[in-house]
Amino acid sequence: MSRGFALLLLTLLLLVGLAWAEADAAEPAEINVLHIDGAINPVVSGYIERGIDRAEKNGAVMVIIQLDTPGGLDSSMRDIVQRIVNAKLPVVVYVSPAGARAASAGVFITMAAHVAAMAPNTAIGAAHPVSIGPSGAEETSSTMEKKVLNDALAYIRSIAQFHGRNVEWAQAAVRESVSAPAPRRRWSSMLLT
Repeated sequence: MSRGFALLLLTLLLLVGLAWAEADAAEPAEINVLHIDGAINPVVSGYIERGIDRAEKNGAVMVIIQLDTPGGLDSSMRDIVQRIVNAKLPVVVYVSPAGARAASAGVFITMAAHVAAMAPNTAIGAAHPVSIGPSGAEETSSTMEKKVLNDALAYIRSIAQFHGRNVEWAQAAVRESVSAPAPRRRWSSMLLT
């Protein structure tokens, strides 16, 4: 059993065990599962916000976000990240099913989770910001690209540091569009540390 998988399993068991210990014996602990399968946009950010709100209101012990995304809008990604880091219960992001990816905006969302895990045969990365739509003058465009890149680097660095994750890899995912696969072993997960 890999160290990362053992740590993930121990963390999840600890979270569920603590929640069950505090829950009323007559009521089973509630774990809400939300699904993101596609681009990150305002509809998805609203869905995640409502899902976490509902979980908090109903006394759920955690929310699991099953994630498969090529990325999406920066503003929607930031709304989701903000809701995750301000949640009153643990939020787990699980890049799944096999073949899924957490690309671009998905990197930020995954890194923001209290627990981040990946199913086998999944990937994370390539988070360099891109512009959609017509650009202005070449000089203005170059300046704007630098500003957007530096902002994204500061944001991912902040998220990674807050959760004690690998800051260098997170910045490389933004600056150089690097990606990483989940471990090759079947039935394993990867804790992003």
